[in-house]
Amino acid sequence: MTEETILTDDRKILSGVRVIDPVNRIEGLFDVAVEGGTVASMEPASGNGSGLWLIPGVVDMHVHLRIPGGENSETLETGLKAAVAGGVTRVGMMPNTTPALDTPEAVSEVTARGNSLGLALIHPVPAVTMGRKGIECTDFEAFSSMGITCFSDDGSPVMNDSSLAEAFKRLAPLNGVVIEHPEVVELAAGGAVNLGEASNLTGAKGIPEEAEYRDVERCIRILGESGTGCRLHLTHLSSPESVRLVAQAASEGLPVTCDVTPHHIALEETELLRKGTLAKMNPPLRSEESRRKLVSMAASGMVSAVASDHAPHHRSKKDCLIQDAAFGITGLETLLPITVDKLVNGASMSLMEVVAMLTSAPASVLGITIPGITAGEPAEMVLFDPDEKWTFTDSLSLSGNSPFLNTELRGKVLSVWRGRELYREGQFV
Repeated sequence: MTEETILTDDRKILSGVRVIDPVNRIEGLFDVAVEGGTVASMEPASGNGSGLWLIPGVVDMHVHLRIPGGENSETLETGLKAAVAGGVTRVGMMPNTTPALDTPEAVSEVTARGNSLGLALIHPVPAVTMGRKGIECTDFEAFSSMGITCFSDDGSPVMNDSSLAEAFKRLAPLNGVVIEHPEVVELAAGGAVNLGEASNLTGAKGIPEEAEYRDVERCIRILGESGTGCRLHLTHLSSPESVRLVAQAASEGLPVTCDVTPHHIALEETELLRKGTLAKMNPPLRSEESRRKLVSMAASGMVSAVASDHAPHHRSKKDCLIQDAAFGITGLETLLPITVDKLVNGASMSLMEVVAMLTSAPASVLGITIPGITAGEPAEMVLFDPDEKWTFTDSLSLSGNSPFLNTELRGKVLSVWRGRELYREGQFV
């Protein structure tokens, strides 16, 4: 289905679109006028619905842009263009670069370069510890003075218990958040795939779910013992037991949340036999039983957010044996259609719930304010056709390591605004 528009100079009218706005708790059919980068008006639809959705810009809180040090895998421009094409207007930039993003100077330099491009906005997530080595905490107070309150050693856990406890203590008064990559390194060491059918079929060493949920358990215990009330977010959970532990901690009053990825709710471990190293990531794809449980848990409200964990790699790091290949897949361009298909179409979640998992919930973790779709305010929104089927063939990322390449997807981004219209019908405006 194509976009219904009336164009007059800089004015565009989106007729009969379904506005789904978790910030303002609005869901319904509207005629929305956009002019000069602003939502000029939003009136109840005067005619039939177009079948298209209008949602706030997606916030992907977990993105690897590889800068500095990984320019052969991604550049700021290619990564942020891939984001916009996927309906993502803001990205949480992970710090596992070379060198790590662990100082205010390094973070400021990369953020300024990226945000000068006028594409998706970068919201940096600096390292918890210097060099991501899990020992000496970074200068949280200096980062806080820059408006940054969210930190992660992603790619690695914060392995030292006392360092994690110190982070909770220092970040609590700053309203800070620790995003933990949950992994017991000793249990995962040398592993490449899920311990189970994938390891049996490929011969590669397996990584048990226990390697993830034992670290979730550890982090929750340390948070509780700290008595700080600091916020803890467990990212890219693949084990239902991990999600259960998070939900239990939250029910006991601890400020603990979590996210899952589209690939962990869409794919199971035997995808490796079809897509090879394009389906290798950390944590690995799990069993079909675990995948189904993750979807069910998300549908029951036990998962706060969905994030892509976009992890581009140069072809040389994937064109090798599964055991030797790099972990990670690209995901910015497929985040929205796969999430909607698996959670709305597949699990009967409400549109409001799923859009919140992609917009307001991740924004809350990052500590940023995301505008709703409000007359008189700058436009930051995505026009999405939930029914259009298309084949993902040409990625805008510099790397093409996605298991969804050459796959027919349902649901397509038609237009994206962040102030001005950035993207329309597959082209940058």
